[in-house]
Amino acid sequence: MDESWIILNSEEDVISQQFNSENQIEDWPLNFTGIQILDHLREHLSEDEQAFIDGFECKVLQPGKKGQTGKIRINVQFCPDNLKEPDSPLDDIRKMER
Repeated sequence: MDESWIILNSEEDVISQQFNSENQIEDWPLNFTGIQILDHLREHLSEDEQAFIDGFECKVLQPGKKGQTGKIRINVQFCPDNLKEPDSPLDDIRKMER
């Protein structure tokens, strides 16, 4: 997975559509959560396709590791436009020293 993508908390993180976006989702509220996206997909996908959201049992094989059984499912991810380091509480002090 690309390191710039962040897995969102589907229940708590709020997604807000941008007014100036060319690919705004019509008939959707301006603000929604990842859970609402997943619920919408559950309503519109066949039972087999829903397994990707709810999770299905599988075995994963990774190079250099033993195969491991478990479940796989889809999650909601976010990629920030501007990747910058988090603000440090020391930033204000550093600015004062200049």
